Amino acid sequence: MLRYGALLFALPGILLLSLYGLEMSAINDCKELGLQLDLASGQCSEQVQQHSSYYQRHATFVNLMMLVSIVGALMMTWGMMVRGMTRPN
Repeated sequence: MLRYGALLFALPGILLLSLYGLEMSAINDCKELGLQLDLASGQCSEQVQQHSSYYQRHATFVNLMMLVSIVGALMMTWGMMVRGMTRPN
């Protein structure tokens, strides 16, 4: 229970940070070229884009990942309560 809880707690955060970082990298690559990233197509363009946050565009996905993380934290807590805080010999 502890191991699965730890995985469910950590992996959504790592996934969200990775996706956000990839998107920011693409935005910075376009800025270096003097262009803007078209978030719908993922291509650089000269048109001025309306900026929206990652959460605004992917609210359901982010909320589900946070829910999975909370479930993982609860599983870890439950596993510690059931197993006890004993040290292995």
